[in-house]
Amino acid sequence: MSEVDFSGLDELFDYKNQLMSDLLTNEKILLLLDDEYANVVTPEELMYKQVFPFEYLPETIEHGQTFICSEVDIERVPNKTFLIPALYIWVFTHKSKLRLPDGGGVRTDRIVSEVVKILNGSRVYGLGTLEFERARRFLPVPDYQGRMLTFLTKDYNRLSPNSFPVPANRKRGL
Repeated sequence: MSEVDFSGLDELFDYKNQLMSDLLTNEKILLLLDDEYANVVTPEELMYKQVFPFEYLPETIEHGQTFICSEVDIERVPNKTFLIPALYIWVFTHKSKLRLPDGGGVRTDRIVSEVVKILNGSRVYGLGTLEFERARRFLPVPDYQGRMLTFLTKDYNRLSPNSFPVPANRKRGL
């Protein structure tokens, strides 16, 4: 079987895969995603159940949970050389899970704080650093609330020459 070349906008899955790894290897985030705040969940238990590399909204709610979702858009393409990817992260929880035990604060605020600590200034995403752009309230469905984070970076628009032939009127070898 021949390998398929998926080059072009690799950022759409590379960033999400990296983000899933960054989130699910952070002990504080794992603890905060645990309903009982008892540090008994594993990354495998959370992946595609509470942490998603796409926008997810719970349809049927059997019991309140906390979720982290992400998406990547290409915000703009300022020129042929660079593009500006935007990484969006939604952190939201059921209202029954907002308050952390023992006066520990608000669950979504703590998770957002940890996410920003991991990502802001990271050199793993794009060229240079990943820059924190904004945090906004997010109310996805009744009885759930949280925040939406936005990060911006710069990446290459064209990694290699395309397969189009050089026009006849263009000088070769320059």
